[in-house]
Amino acid sequence: MPELRLDLDAMERNAARIGKEVLGLGKLWRPHVKAHSQPRIAKTLVQYGACGVTAANIEEVEAMAAAGIPSVLLAHIAVAEAQLNRLAAASKQTNLLVTIDHYVQSELYSAAAQRAGVEFQVLIDIDIGMQRTGVRPRVDATRLAVAADQLPGVSVVGIMGYEGHLLTIADPAEKQKAIFDAMNVLEQTRDAILHNGVCCDFVSAGGSGSFWITGQHEAVTELQAGGGIFGDLFYTQACGLQDVQPALTITADVVSRPSLDRAVLNCGRKAVNPVVHPAELLDVTGATIESMSAEHTVVSLEGNARDLRIGDSVRLVVGYSDHTILMHRHIHIYRGTEKVDVWPVIRG
Repeated sequence: MPELRLDLDAMERNAARIGKEVLGLGKLWRPHVKAHSQPRIAKTLVQYGACGVTAANIEEVEAMAAAGIPSVLLAHIAVAEAQLNRLAAASKQTNLLVTIDHYVQSELYSAAAQRAGVEFQVLIDIDIGMQRTGVRPRVDATRLAVAADQLPGVSVVGIMGYEGHLLTIADPAEKQKAIFDAMNVLEQTRDAILHNGVCCDFVSAGGSGSFWITGQHEAVTELQAGGGIFGDLFYTQACGLQDVQPALTITADVVSRPSLDRAVLNCGRKAVNPVVHPAELLDVTGATIESMSAEHTVVSLEGNARDLRIGDSVRLVVGYSDHTILMHRHIHIYRGTEKVDVWPVIRG
């Protein structure tokens, strides 16, 4: 059966490389944990310089807080009373930052803070081009920051923006200009908020496909690059992330050889998600994934790859970890070729 493997040695080398560059840029490193939701991985990243983590849901916040991660940013918007109550409880265990993009959300956080006797530190989520969540920059964002900061139990401490729509620009100069233009919008918004007497200590941005550019901008204070620790092909091939190695792979068996130039593996879309970026076979020169169904992967073969036999085991490098890890129940932990543990996959 297909097996999800994490090579800790490779992941730690990747984490050390990314952490060193982020800190070298003079920024805090707050890696996103949405790909894995695993506190043991988060603790490793803190060892390599992370100030805390970025989370995508309430369950991740709670898991990280319970594990002793010093600071957690919820880069998502919570509105249900039960969730807000849980966040209030988590804020007593870790330095919690939350995000809003509308005044109604700040009122909900204020009510939850007063019920629990806590204070929420809030970042204003700014739309810098993703057209997802986020208030419009400059005037609207400033008005929201000023209004929210006046509510009991709410303290605005900064802003957040994500340049995810710019990660795959192929030309390096064009990519840098586009990212700096987006960061200039954050800078202008920060300055307007400060001019109105509201704190803006945090300017949070950056992903694994852009942090080395985003981090060069003076206004940015912290970078959220997290998925790059796995060496995903999306980041290395589509975004230009360099000097990381594949750490997350899927093992599969050759179960059929219908022809000299074709093999079939016993894993498919239920084991590795190809939507953002396709997987690739590792260390099998001449083997190319042709198609995937739910349970099978068809591979075209050239040259020495035609020597593959039924029963041979192969490894696929994951194209995008965010969409693949949660398709499994366990992560099989390796150091090199030695299996050292099995971790449950935490579903947020």
